[in-house]
Amino acid sequence: MSANCRLSFNLFCFFWAVLHLPITHGHAEGAETPRPLTPPGGMVLIPGGEFTMGDDAGGIGAKPAHQISIDAYYIDKHEVTNADYFAFWMSDGGERSKHTPVSYGEEVGLGNWPEIAQSKPNYPVVGISWAAADAYAKWANKRLPTEAEWEKASRGTDQRVWPWGNAFFVSIRGANVHANVWNGRDGYDNVLAPVGKFPTGASPYGVYDMGGNVWEWVADWFSESYYYRSPTENPAGPDVGSRRVVRGGSWANGPQLARCITRMGHHPAVGTSFIGFRLAKDIDNQP
Repeated sequence: MSANCRLSFNLFCFFWAVLHLPITHGHAEGAETPRPLTPPGGMVLIPGGEFTMGDDAGGIGAKPAHQISIDAYYIDKHEVTNADYFAFWMSDGGERSKHTPVSYGEEVGLGNWPEIAQSKPNYPVVGISWAAADAYAKWANKRLPTEAEWEKASRGTDQRVWPWGNAFFVSIRGANVHANVWNGRDGYDNVLAPVGKFPTGASPYGVYDMGGNVWEWVADWFSESYYYRSPTENPAGPDVGSRRVVRGGSWANGPQLARCITRMGHHPAVGTSFIGFRLAKDIDNQP
């Protein structure tokens, strides 16, 4: 065979081999396949991505509507309870703790601390400052959610008014009442309710009591004008301020303040009978 013939034959064999290489999909052999994320106990996964925060017709500080994007994270299904907080309080010195909740006697059926940790263990802890909530978060190896994280967990991506939909009184699985608010005909009129008593009021991600019962401390400082200059990715609120944001409304407020977009500022050193909190947690090694 001549040199030219051998060269032509070798080129033919090379191109034939390339064209008939097996086609593979997905990860190479031996590569680790990503495992589904499993939320820690009592938490749910909130996926990352874009959603609309605020509303052009919103009240104080709740406008304009604006698109933001946040990373995925975990958030507590329920507000932190008396029983949850009691474990932290004991580890913090008990009666000597500087994070002791306010005692309210029989006002709104609350009783006194620490007795209510036994008599009402599944009620949201109230009467705590922002610093106390933050200290609990550090003890639990979690953190307070940002305001943006709180709103996405409550509202989802469809711009709903309340966590369960766009009407306050609407039939869902045979129930017409989905939150504990003032004069709300909810079985806990004008008093605090245990966590999780309104399952039909869960958010699109299965987070409970994000409308009514207690306002919730979040991480951000409050500014009425913040939405006009908010970053579009992972906003975390102003750098400084005099009040911290609270979200969600409470047993002491009407339905309008239980809307997903409602935001208020509260003095961080002052605990009240209508402010509690829930926690968030970062997802390690996000793609």
